[in-house]
Amino acid sequence: MTVKEALIGFYKFNSLNLTQDFESHCVRVYIGCILAPVPNVNARKKYLKFHDLHHIMSGYGIDRIGESEISAWELGSRSCRKPLISVMNLFALSTGFILSPAKVIAAFYRGCRSKNLYYLADGISEAGIDALNIDEMKASHLEILPEVKYKWLRNIEFSGYLFCSMIIHVMMLVAGKILLTAEWVKNQLVKPKAVQP
Repeated sequence: MTVKEALIGFYKFNSLNLTQDFESHCVRVYIGCILAPVPNVNARKKYLKFHDLHHIMSGYGIDRIGESEISAWELGSRSCRKPLISVMNLFALSTGFILSPAKVIAAFYRGCRSKNLYYLADGISEAGIDALNIDEMKASHLEILPEVKYKWLRNIEFSGYLFCSMIIHVMMLVAGKILLTAEWVKNQLVKPKAVQP
């Protein structure tokens, strides 16, 4: 099966509309427990195909835990080489960790033994990527190392990612509360006063 065929199947199975996703100015992503709009920047569009291929290769879902697992996997496989990807991964990491820490940690270690596909974004055409064989890609990228090298160092790295993700989570909760409070105050100020008889 080619990459193109695998992606078409993935989008159909998950009822995803790629055209709508690319045309929209903002996309909704989980940042902690909040489904928040984030700008749909060109760099995100450039790397989305590879993110989706990681879902296909790894078998992680697109629910909250699945997105956290794929974020942990990508961080483990050194998505830090693409700063925007790392930031997007940090957005999703905390929720899944809170809901299912063992799954997210296991995904990070699995990523440490794997190689992500983001490097292909700069070295091969769209048509070339679409024609690649998904099974061969999986065999050459997923769990290619027998064990996690320097595991103690990778544990420290994961702790740093998790700390940053939790900070983002808390900041979004505080920002959301401030916005809700501001909306309530505004409504109180413009509320029409009862007419006295």
